[in-house]
Amino acid sequence: MTTITPITQETQKETFIHLNDRTFAHYKIIYRINDGYAVRDLTQIHSKHLLLFQKFSNKIQQMNLMLVDSIFPIHLADVALEVLMNNVSSFKEYILLKKKFTVLDPKRDEQYFNYKFKTFIHHLLFSNIASHEVCKGIVKHDKVYTLNYQFDEMEYFSPLGISKLIDGVLDKMKLKIDFNQSKILKEEVELKLRIFID
Repeated sequence: MTTITPITQETQKETFIHLNDRTFAHYKIIYRINDGYAVRDLTQIHSKHLLLFQKFSNKIQQMNLMLVDSIFPIHLADVALEVLMNNVSSFKEYILLKKKFTVLDPKRDEQYFNYKFKTFIHHLLFSNIASHEVCKGIVKHDKVYTLNYQFDEMEYFSPLGISKLIDGVLDKMKLKIDFNQSKILKEEVELKLRIFID
């Protein structure tokens, strides 16, 4: 059953943004092709060992991601490889892979990724972290997000319901490699990762 947060005078001043059919970010990530391997077709990559993360094509975007965590760009680059190999299509699926980065303690890595992806989503919704401009870490809760359901139902997420909003977005957010915008260079591969809700 859908819970609708009532619109108050306070929320009427906010900017209303639909979550449906929304792209939150595009990232171009550059990998070096591992020595001894040749990559001719991106769709044929079935091992992450073929590609070594180098950088994001936009340095400002990469620096912005460090607001989430100093190593978050590395995590997002790993997510993109998992998407490329069709292992995951969402952050939720990535968390369930139970990756072992051994950030603090292998038993706590799942909690770590869950927290970091939620922090990232919070920034995607309420800051300019995905832009090509420097993000100063300022989070503005001046938006009310709406989500359409079947039968013309609509849910409003006010600034008071941020936790519920982020949980909902984590469940619905999708990840995809844009093959038309990705390319193989001489010794590098550039993948374009799209983060969206359809």
